[in-house]
Amino acid sequence: MEDLEKYRKMGQDLIDKLKLLTFPIAVKIMKKGEEMPKGAFFRPHKFFGAWLPTCTSHFWTRRSGMSFYLEGEDISCCPSSYLYYGLEECQNHPEPVYEGWARYAGFKKDLAAEKSSRAPDYTFKPGEIQGLLLSPLNNTLVEPDVVLIFCNSLALGHLILSATYEGECINSDFNGMEASCKGVVKTYKTNECNVGCPGLGDRLAGSASENEMLFFIPKNKLEMVVNNIFKAGNKQGRGLGGGTGKEGMVAFKIPMPVITVGSNSIFGQVAASDSPQWKYTRRKNVNKKK
Repeated sequence: MEDLEKYRKMGQDLIDKLKLLTFPIAVKIMKKGEEMPKGAFFRPHKFFGAWLPTCTSHFWTRRSGMSFYLEGEDISCCPSSYLYYGLEECQNHPEPVYEGWARYAGFKKDLAAEKSSRAPDYTFKPGEIQGLLLSPLNNTLVEPDVVLIFCNSLALGHLILSATYEGECINSDFNGMEASCKGVVKTYKTNECNVGCPGLGDRLAGSASENEMLFFIPKNKLEMVVNNIFKAGNKQGRGLGGGTGKEGMVAFKIPMPVITVGSNSIFGQVAASDSPQWKYTRRKNVNKKK
């Protein structure tokens, strides 16, 4: 329970610092024979009386605060259940997933395009895992393998800065399809943070709004990301927007005020459009005009 409290606190810190409107989702990849956690969680096919797209389970977890455990019989979306999580298997696996999309949906121009666009994707082999457990991170039932965050672009920007503060770079692949599911699998397999843009499933079946993006954090980087929030730019002490001098610039928190829209000074104070790091670089200009 002590460990869970640590993760729950990190979940609440993410909500409070980034002003998140929905709960970050703690995703636990359950292996075969792994002991199920204590606490209240629901099976979608029993709770709703039918299987659902995984996106819909994401919606309920992040908006209701309930926890859900998913196996193949809980997931109606074949790319999620068959292709990404490998909870179901089909003949000539996973070719029918691509064929179904190409024949009956047409999100890509043909079958070859369907397969090609998914070439960089990470997947679980059929039977590699038993299922997945979804919990709100601030009240999680388990230590998460991946944390999935739905957020606006401002919060996303801070998350990217936090994840790269210590020198890393985030590389993400986009093809407009199954973003939340394949983002979880990629993050789990690579142990790297990842960015996603909600696809139609996340929007139509998961109620993601037009201004929401996705950010994925693996377990091994979660504490680092949470601790690094708002550290970026901490040397830019300006005293603008409630700044704290050499300790940093409070304006980098949320909400973030606009400190310049053109002029290099506002009320006599130098604005960010002519920041000290830029001045430093210009002093090194070997082709400076006289």
